Amino acid sequence: MKKYGNIFLSTAKAVLLLILLAVFFIGQYIFYFDTIYYFWGNFIVLLIYSAFIYFTSRVYHGFSFGSSDLSDIILSWVFCLALANILQYLMLGLIQEALLPVTGFLMIFVAQIVLIIPLTILTDKMYYKLNPAQDAVIIYAKEEKAKQYQALLIKHRKHHKVSRTASQTEPLETLIRHIENSEAVFFLDVEEKIREQLLEYCFKNNKRTYILPTFTGVLINTAGISWISNTPMFLPKSPEPDMAVKFIKRTMDIAISLIAIVLTSWLMALTWLITRLYDKSPAIYKQVRLTKDGKLFTIYKFRSMRPDAEDDGVPRLTSQDDNRITPFGRFIRKTRLDELPQFFNVLTGSMSVVGPRPERPEIAAQYEEIYPNFVFRTKVKAGITGFAQIYGQYNTAPEDKLFLDIMYIENLSIWQDVKLLLQTFKVVFKSSSTEGVEGNSTTALK
Repeated sequence: MKKYGNIFLSTAKAVLLLILLAVFFIGQYIFYFDTIYYFWGNFIVLLIYSAFIYFTSRVYHGFSFGSSDLSDIILSWVFCLALANILQYLMLGLIQEALLPVTGFLMIFVAQIVLIIPLTILTDKMYYKLNPAQDAVIIYAKEEKAKQYQALLIKHRKHHKVSRTASQTEPLETLIRHIENSEAVFFLDVEEKIREQLLEYCFKNNKRTYILPTFTGVLINTAGISWISNTPMFLPKSPEPDMAVKFIKRTMDIAISLIAIVLTSWLMALTWLITRLYDKSPAIYKQVRLTKDGKLFTIYKFRSMRPDAEDDGVPRLTSQDDNRITPFGRFIRKTRLDELPQFFNVLTGSMSVVGPRPERPEIAAQYEEIYPNFVFRTKVKAGITGFAQIYGQYNTAPEDKLFLDIMYIENLSIWQDVKLLLQTFKVVFKSSSTEGVEGNSTTALK
């Protein structure tokens, strides 16, 4: 069944692309027939547009059927098509040496969205008909973690259904029998010796395996290969980028922060005014955070909470339904308007546009007591957006946040920064990314 599911998905991707390109081509013919392209030039324009669609679909994961929720895929296509059409519009403007009327591109974009939404829903349904939820077993070291991930997988029941869990302390034959009766296996902190034996069986019998990462596992996963004679060795990357990457990254930081400050100056002024008038208290919130090499700096944000939010002197993260947040503060947190003053932090060099989210020293110290490797997040400069912000949430567990940030640090590149910047626009529209910690917790520790 899996084989036919993959054939269907490949066919569906090709059909979706052809439909999107056909809409663009027809739109070009209707709205821009009088442009100066010669006959074959129209096909060259279509080829370039195809490249833009491919690029943007890779950035926003438009074809992530089977790994993303339907709503997330639809949102991905909205941003994918918006960016592709903007790039094409600007490119054609350069060719014409004048901006074309924007109405045609808006109509093309609307037509594409009207078609892509039902087609995406249909593709998603067909995919899961051909690829029903896999029967899964969780093999664990700690029962509490097994319960936590079992609850997580219930939310993704289209992908997996957990029919059994097993402790690593059970006999090897029993664990193999569990795997034999399952289609997918989840390993949660299983001891390396036991895991290796079970992975060999899974590999031999084509069982899909998921392994909860460890710190060293993340380093190995992102490592390159070095050959000593004819022996391959893993070579983890240096977290310190070369001078060229540093220079380009800092140049980008200055350029992006200046552009952002100029373009959003009116929005910042309006946000400042409303926040100030609401309770006659300072609109800018200052807080000490950690950046590269554990250095302290003062971060700037628009205040979203009452002025007395931490009068008890206890540093705490925002909780779900936190009554300290003001009505307007809730709005600017959801829309990320409260983050805009941080572009001044970027401009002065204490932060980067892309990097691990800066943590408060007091909360970081609590995390480091349980996860000593958490300190490695400060190997690079803190950022406004980053890997953990895109793929995690505000209340993501510190261990998971650490792994996400180490993945970013180990793969640090200008291209990765560009992708994360583009993906940030999509995150603004996902309300789950700003969810607070549970109950009366002061940190994201679970």
